[in-house]
Amino acid sequence: MSDREELLEEACEALVVFLRRSVPSLAGTVSHMGLTLHQFRALVILYAEDGCTTTDLADAVGVHPSVATGIVQRMVQRGIFDRHEDPDDRRIRRLSLTAEGRELAQEVVGTARVQRRAQLAALDDEQLAQIRGALETMTAGLAATRSAV
Repeated sequence: MSDREELLEEACEALVVFLRRSVPSLAGTVSHMGLTLHQFRALVILYAEDGCTTTDLADAVGVHPSVATGIVQRMVQRGIFDRHEDPDDRRIRRLSLTAEGRELAQEVVGTARVQRRAQLAALDDEQLAQIRGALETMTAGLAATRSAV
């Protein structure tokens, strides 16, 4: 394994460990809001990408489409999500947030932001600038990957 390959593996592992360890505090917070972690992720994704389909949501949350269907159904029943026909293809159902859903999403995103800020506060200014740059580069890479598919 080359030095770069080893560094990539170590960076991936460090990211997975960080995310795994940061999830329990987030799980406690979202459960007080009456959400499961999957519902939380679905809410945040729909907040960022209004108009996606259940299949899109399943891919983004990382669950099987049948699981996403259950998540969507529960969120529709709670008045958080709305399903509507795609204007260009009546076979497709698009998802959007209701007014109540948008309010909840803003609260959830705000709470998650406070937790992430507290976690990032452990970094000094140089490290913060580096991580910001790295995340911007990674995000640009995601956009390039999506347009290539």
